[in-house]
Amino acid sequence: MRRLMTVLLAIGACFSLAADNTLKTDADTMSMVPPELIVGPYRHVRPQDVGVSIGPGVIAAFPTATYRGSMKVRSPTTIENVVIEGCLRIESDNVILRNVVIRCDSFYPVKASDHSNARIEYSLVECSTPTKVFRLSNYRNFVVHRTETRGCEDLFFLGGNNDGLEVTYNYMHSLTLTPKSHADGFQFGKVPMSGSAIIRGNYFWANAEGPKTDIIFAEGASQVQFLIEDNFFHVWGLRTIRCGGEGVSCTIRNNVYEQAFENMNLLRYGKLLFSYLRGGGAHAASCNRLEDGSFAREYQSGTDRFYGVRHQVSDCPEWPY
Repeated sequence: MRRLMTVLLAIGACFSLAADNTLKTDADTMSMVPPELIVGPYRHVRPQDVGVSIGPGVIAAFPTATYRGSMKVRSPTTIENVVIEGCLRIESDNVILRNVVIRCDSFYPVKASDHSNARIEYSLVECSTPTKVFRLSNYRNFVVHRTETRGCEDLFFLGGNNDGLEVTYNYMHSLTLTPKSHADGFQFGKVPMSGSAIIRGNYFWANAEGPKTDIIFAEGASQVQFLIEDNFFHVWGLRTIRCGGEGVSCTIRNNVYEQAFENMNLLRYGKLLFSYLRGGGAHAASCNRLEDGSFAREYQSGTDRFYGVRHQVSDCPEWPY
């Protein structure tokens, strides 16, 4: 009898009952250690990293429990290991979303306004309607890290002071487009905006037929300081990265462009550029390459494909692939 009790206690240490009376093991509840990212020049994530080093299921079991809290987050909190069926509104400082799946088929899966310090990591945000993934208005220090976004029409729409935006090591892909779409990756400046943004190590792939503008679009009333480095850019829109607001400053370095950029003509649209940099801000472009490791050519058939700035290709980091 004593031996039987010992065995039963040992089993009980490994299994417990969840709220729905299903067995849950320690592996379901204990955090897992994610693999380290190899960071540095040209080091971006890839689609095959989903579920391995980015997205849900990396630091804990892939979430299946349904989120039961309010869709309006109005106090500091951490939401983790759940599926959020709906569109989330962050109206507080100090909000963390970790190992979550957000499914929203209305406008803005995540909208954040008038506060600071939100972080989304190891998560998936998806929608099947032509909307923006993230809508930020006067939200400082907003971070999206090691996360997958899937669907929607645009990635970010920003207005007001959004200082401290960081979008790092994410896979953002497979837009939902219609014949009337004009898909943007990041849209800054339609509403007056200021701040700073680091866009690093991401993999951007529209992977959809339909009208597109640019991956990064900062015109008009924007006054933003950008650092855009180590990303992978599939062909998206005509100018790819467009920085033209009078106060916009764009540094574009060590990115990798799809090999298809060698052909500068985008069917039915015209001359495909690596970047279009104008206005009164300080801009710089350096050491950007194609998939085969060759440097992105600034001039082709009389076209300046890094319009407005010289593409510097001296003293560049070694090509790692």
